[in-house]
Amino acid sequence: MKLLPIITSSIYQIIALIFFIAFLLGVLNIHFSDKKNYCEMTYMYEYPQFVKITLDENKEFPQYGLYAYSEGRYTERARKMWFDGIPVLYLPGNSGSHMQARSLASVALRMALSRGYEFHFDYFTISYNEELSGLYGGVLQRQTKFAAACISKILSLYKPNKYTKSVPTSVIVIGHSMGGLIAKRLLAYPSTISTTNISIALAAPLAAPAINFDWDMDSFYSAMETEWERINSDMNMKETKMLISFGSGARDLLIPAGLTASNDSDVNALTTSIPGVWVSTEHVTIVWCRQLVITINKFLFSIVDPVTEQLVPDKNVQMARARQYFVANRSMFLNPDVVQPNATMLADAFWYEDNRRIYQISRPEIDKMTYLMIRLVSFPQNRFVAIESVNLDDKDWIFGCNAQYAYNSYRYCKQGSSLSELSRWTGADTNFGKRKLATIHLHDLIEKHPDWSHVVVKVSPTRRPVTLNVDINDHASRQLTVDVPSHFSFTRTVIKQETEAHSLYYELILPGFNAIWQAYLLYVEPVGCKTEYHVSAEMQVPWAENQEYYHYFTHLKKSPMKLRLYKTHPNVTRGQDTTDHVKVVLLLDPQCKYSISIASSWYHVLAQSVRAFAPVLITYVGGAVLLIAKSVLMSLHGVGTCLSIHGALRSDDLKPYAPLVFVRVLITLLMAFPISSYLLDNASAHNYEMHYFTRSIMVLAAYFVALGLLNVAAAGVLFMMVFSSQLAHRMLFRILWRGGQGLAERVAVGLQKVPMVVSAALITLAPLSCGAAALVAGGAFYAFMISKMYEEYLEDYFYKLAAKYASRFCRAFRKNKKKDKTESDNSLVPKTEAESVIVKPDDSVNTNLVQRKTNINEKDKIEADKIVVSDDKEENGKTEENKEVALITNTEVDNKESSDKNDKEKNECDNDVEDDGELLLSDINFHMMMFFLWAVVTLVNVPALLTWARNFKYSMVLKPDNSRFPGLILSICSTCIWQMDGPRKNLKNYNFVAGVIFVVAVIVLTLGPLSLTYVNFGVTFAFALITAQQLFDTEEIDEDSQASQDPSPDPEVSDQTSNEDSDQEKSETKEEVSEGEEKNECDPCNENRIYNVFKNLRDKFSFSEE
Repeated sequence: MKLLPIITSSIYQIIALIFFIAFLLGVLNIHFSDKKNYCEMTYMYEYPQFVKITLDENKEFPQYGLYAYSEGRYTERARKMWFDGIPVLYLPGNSGSHMQARSLASVALRMALSRGYEFHFDYFTISYNEELSGLYGGVLQRQTKFAAACISKILSLYKPNKYTKSVPTSVIVIGHSMGGLIAKRLLAYPSTISTTNISIALAAPLAAPAINFDWDMDSFYSAMETEWERINSDMNMKETKMLISFGSGARDLLIPAGLTASNDSDVNALTTSIPGVWVSTEHVTIVWCRQLVITINKFLFSIVDPVTEQLVPDKNVQMARARQYFVANRSMFLNPDVVQPNATMLADAFWYEDNRRIYQISRPEIDKMTYLMIRLVSFPQNRFVAIESVNLDDKDWIFGCNAQYAYNSYRYCKQGSSLSELSRWTGADTNFGKRKLATIHLHDLIEKHPDWSHVVVKVSPTRRPVTLNVDINDHASRQLTVDVPSHFSFTRTVIKQETEAHSLYYELILPGFNAIWQAYLLYVEPVGCKTEYHVSAEMQVPWAENQEYYHYFTHLKKSPMKLRLYKTHPNVTRGQDTTDHVKVVLLLDPQCKYSISIASSWYHVLAQSVRAFAPVLITYVGGAVLLIAKSVLMSLHGVGTCLSIHGALRSDDLKPYAPLVFVRVLITLLMAFPISSYLLDNASAHNYEMHYFTRSIMVLAAYFVALGLLNVAAAGVLFMMVFSSQLAHRMLFRILWRGGQGLAERVAVGLQKVPMVVSAALITLAPLSCGAAALVAGGAFYAFMISKMYEEYLEDYFYKLAAKYASRFCRAFRKNKKKDKTESDNSLVPKTEAESVIVKPDDSVNTNLVQRKTNINEKDKIEADKIVVSDDKEENGKTEENKEVALITNTEVDNKESSDKNDKEKNECDNDVEDDGELLLSDINFHMMMFFLWAVVTLVNVPALLTWARNFKYSMVLKPDNSRFPGLILSICSTCIWQMDGPRKNLKNYNFVAGVIFVVAVIVLTLGPLSLTYVNFGVTFAFALITAQQLFDTEEIDEDSQASQDPSPDPEVSDQTSNEDSDQEKSETKEEVSEGEEKNECDPCNENRIYNVFKNLRDKFSFSEE
């Protein structure tokens, strides 16, 4: 039963730990659920070489470099700076290397040589010193400036001569990660706006950064948007620019796929939807994935004019090629703006028309041109047709025509209009052949082309086996609306018990599938099928263009299809109803029937939530630490002691209903007043997932995860603090080993005693090098100080525990010994009544006073003294009883005065060690709270530290340094905080400071998900505010305690009383001396005395060792 109150008081901690465990499960799912990499490697046939090219900007940016890629015998041409191809510049991304360009460059070189092109591409690449541009926005501006200078330098290397037909006037820019972001800006950058026309971004956060750490990131995105607004406003300029963006999909753990799409892009696509690629790549894998690298190079070669051997200037041609290679045709209606090319058909061919609505045609090989005819009729059951071809390589393979001509015994078409815009390649297992799919609304063709009589499928002669699957239906019967199961359901929901025999095409409509955190599993299982089969499934998202992905089922691969989104429906983010829904297209093998079912997957829900919302965890940890600081200050004001981190986490201040309600109110106010929109105008303004997050129930889950993380982190920090002092000594010993074994100990003790020197060093370090370096160094020293405080506290606790058990053992031993002695004394000398009784039992006044003498506190003693003195003034004649009262009370006052004079020499038996231990623990809790605030600021500024360390050999000072002000402010505050043993009590404004910190916490929880700048400066402000209060605030004065501490007795009464009782004191003193000697002696079994003996022995041995 004792566990029930503990569990009840810790219910929120238990929930937080459950959420934290769920978060860890989501992390595991992300790393292991999609672990198989389907990308093929690219290989170099000759040793790659990178030839460095010098330019004037290397003086300003010595850490950067421009290189030209070459292989084998072509390296000599690069060293002589002889370039006559089409320039392409590769920009690496976050912590990326310039050598990542070798895959694209090598494939382009081999493609030009193998296909006999008279033109080729010259690949250049930039080294950005592997800077963390994705985490620290301060480097983006200078990287862009250096890239612009490199473009000018590259174009200067091309000079007209008799061997070249023309000289390039622009450079193609391909960027990976943050390099793709720079590639986009270079299209509109003032110095390169006329020298860049095509940019390709690979897994680049064009919409918003994955994590917005600083204001330099905000300024970079803001400047880029301003420059692109000028491009979009000038249609002539817009027609010369092409931006293509590719996302990676589920395997990219760094950049969410939804952030790679931009409104300024001409093509946005995931690698899972690109024809011929159909795989999800990791963040770095995308630069060497062979399927994608070949597709990109095919596109580049297709937009080259063979006459000028330079890029085609017509953007329409470029866009047509881009759609051909990067976009799959998923429409079933013809686009009236697209002109269908005509083709001549052979009369002397095999013309075949099948009147069945569902059928399959399979041939081991085709030795004669074949045309399969599908009649256009207005029957409802002939409204729609799906045609799947296997191993059909014709580019234009489906046509619309009028079969009005006769040849021998059959009808045929002389001319046909291509319907290839309604067909696409589909993802499939390579062991089952290459597959194409055409989906055509036949009644729409009849309306637009009433003169057409047939849809014709062209099959050219081939030695490979060819299969055609045709499914003509009314379309509505093949559309199945699915009510997605609840995430609390653990059973499958059957969608279709058994599909129609020989059917090919089904569509599953999922109306309730709209948010990025949702996830389901789709099962397609054969019913009574004993042959090999192949089923393709494609998920289409209408509000996220080209973000489809494929899954296939075979007799060897029966795993379910994971249904998950990379972008929440825009209407959901705005709180509106949805009109378009996710669609899953199934291409079945006509040889079998299938059962279709769906199930929710909480395991993948966790993964989706972590993938989308993990960056906000830093914000919520910072907000929770601020609430911990508020709880600690309120406890200090209320009960005079500081709560521990775990104690604060259990307090009411950390309950989610208080802060999250205010967060919701603040978000509503920000949305209601346009004047406050500038707070939301930052780099993450277009990250609509964060906008959806702040208005959804997911904030509660994130808050509980943050609380669980803090519980675990607090336990880990406590463990490290307790056991890290010896580790710190070992580290100091290894650093200072030349000074002997005692040097490390002396240095440690010295650092502990002179924190002001460390603070001064940090104040100097912050502006002269990097603020984050000062934060890390200060945090390490702060941890060292707290570990020493814990060491002292635990040592005292150990001695107290040992003294407690020693005292019990001693008392038990003395009790037995005293019992034996008492029995022998009673047998020899009987007690008298006068010896055994000191105070008369019938004298109630004296009895009460004696009892109060042993239990009364200091204030009650003084009040008793006042009562006796006032009674003495009123009565002229004192009785013997009143004299005894005066004697007792005056003796108490004398004892008090003598104890006050000898405060430094208190009796060992009267020391209250437990109060000292509680006070020390309260001081530790205060410093632990301040350390957590320091740690949050340090965590947010870690990218600045890594950037400074990366460029240290080029410059000792980080420019720009977003961590300078937080580092400098906390270093200044450390000069005061580190000098304090603990917080000051009874300060006037604890309530006010706690209220301000609560307001800061609400602001951080509200705006922090959009930018960690609010976390950085919010926590810094709270740390400075607490420091300022401890330094300048005044203490509250308790009137009652002040009156009790300043008594004013009448001196005449005191003199009179003392004179009257002096004779009696002298007479009784001699009688009490013998008894008092035994009482004043310390009890050898007293717990406090044993404790002091242990401490004295420790100090003695420590002194002897020194």
